Amino acid sequence: MDKKRLIIYPILFLATLAIATQGFTNIGLDGLLVPLLFTFAYFTIIFIIATVIKNNSIVDIGWGMGFVVGSWLTLLVTEDPTILSYVIVGFITVWGLRLSLRLLKRNYGKPEDFRYAQWREEWGDNVVLIAFFRVFMVQGIINFIVGSASYTVIKYNEFSFDAAHQYFVYAGLLIALIGLLFEVVGDEQLRQHISKKTGKLLQSGLWSVTRHPNYFGEILIWIGLYASGITLFFTGSVNPIYYILLAISPILMSTVLIKISTPLLEKNMEKYDEWEEYTQRVPMLFPWSK
Repeated sequence: MDKKRLIIYPILFLATLAIATQGFTNIGLDGLLVPLLFTFAYFTIIFIIATVIKNNSIVDIGWGMGFVVGSWLTLLVTEDPTILSYVIVGFITVWGLRLSLRLLKRNYGKPEDFRYAQWREEWGDNVVLIAFFRVFMVQGIINFIVGSASYTVIKYNEFSFDAAHQYFVYAGLLIALIGLLFEVVGDEQLRQHISKKTGKLLQSGLWSVTRHPNYFGEILIWIGLYASGITLFFTGSVNPIYYILLAISPILMSTVLIKISTPLLEKNMEKYDEWEEYTQRVPMLFPWSK
């Protein structure tokens, strides 16, 4: 492991710890320290399993469940959860379980994903140590940071059906629900298309308005969940500046999807004859943006 990363990893950990403790002011059950620690423990368990079976790509299968673990642990240490707390935990549970089970079904019995296999070869005898930090702990950090805004809403919201600002919550949850529908419907349309074995590029349904409806849906989910917590500005249950900073949650997820995941997938899609015409006609992520 190079010296640069030996400096970067402690900085990343301290930044994540600062988010979990509201700037080191809530160290204990009053902050998000419990879901943070259990997120790290969860990814460590996946690391141990991956090391035993020599397949680091199972971390992708565990990604969605990481949010389920974080949201439930947050709920368990929340003193007076509201109906909104339960709604968000339920939403994340449905989303996370679906994602992990879908990936498990798709990848069960298959060899290690080519990306992780390539890294395994590059890292050689140091693969276990390097993979622990660069794959599992980094994913744990990203997982927690993306989920931190939702965990904050679960723990600190003071939702009431009598409050005038309740409609901000409904708007945020509606955005998240639309995102989930894009993911579910897009994935199902893709599954049906693949089962037909036409060898053609899917260009109908949601895939006719965006080249990646599932990624677009995921972006909407985290924007919506963050927006559902805007009422925290009115109740004063958390520092407004802190919640503004937690906008890093949807920003980070969107950045990963737009700058990393989508380009990697699109590179693989270039093999289709219709690809160039398809990219000219259909926007990459955001529907009707052309």
